[in-house]
Amino acid sequence: MPSETSPTMRRRQVGAELRRLREAADVTIDEAAEHLGCSGSKISRMETGVGVHRTRDVTKLLDRYRVTSDDLRGQLLDLVRDSRQRDWWHSFPDAVPRWFERFMAAENSAVSVDKFETQIVPGLLQTPEYARAILRAANTSLDDDEIDRRVTVRMERQKRLGSEDPLTLWAVLDESVLRRHVGGVDVMRAQLDHLASCATQPNITIQVLPFTFGAYAAFGYPFTIMTFAGSTGGEVVHMDQLHSGLYLEREPDLRRYKLAMNRLRAAALDPERSRELIVEAVEALT
Repeated sequence: MPSETSPTMRRRQVGAELRRLREAADVTIDEAAEHLGCSGSKISRMETGVGVHRTRDVTKLLDRYRVTSDDLRGQLLDLVRDSRQRDWWHSFPDAVPRWFERFMAAENSAVSVDKFETQIVPGLLQTPEYARAILRAANTSLDDDEIDRRVTVRMERQKRLGSEDPLTLWAVLDESVLRRHVGGVDVMRAQLDHLASCATQPNITIQVLPFTFGAYAAFGYPFTIMTFAGSTGGEVVHMDQLHSGLYLEREPDLRRYKLAMNRLRAAALDPERSRELIVEAVEALT
């Protein structure tokens, strides 16, 4: 769990304050972007704390928002400078691809994650050996040491699920996630046992969409919704691509994916029956 003094949380705090000041000044995102000479998406990233805050950019925005208090300007700019410290995953050289750092920053500061997956167990619920098999298949150019470092990072991410103030995870899985043998029978059995165990944790909800349901909302299109609570608020949708990720932050897109997630929850088996199906998948392994 990132603390209020972590670089990720500092970026979230700066972003929330920038959004509050913009709205108080009755300035639109497009007007702020025009003043900064950038895209509206950059302003959105700054306000969600996912993008990097540059002192020059923040100073120009404060001018546009008519912030004259030296104390407020000083506090915010100090926070900007502090937010440039390195996050924990930078302790693992080359273990986090640069394109994935934005996802790590968002997940690290989220209070809840809604995940829809069609093929593999979500990273937050993977066992080390399952993760190793997935990473090896997807990254054939990496050696064993590099794979091990990436597995270590994935296991570190999972610690938020068991922290004192744990991340809330709601995962909806297509049944194919349970049936696809990754890493061999022994690895898959251990993974499914782990999944069934995770399903008993109060902050984790797992639902399964059975094959018998047929087609459903977002069929074949996995996605993640990350929610940020309190003063930092907001949401972002993430979709994996082969060697990159797509992020959606505009309200129409967020509504569309939240509606899809609600439909998926309604279509899937309830958590108790889903856990029974996971156990059945374990028993079916030979």
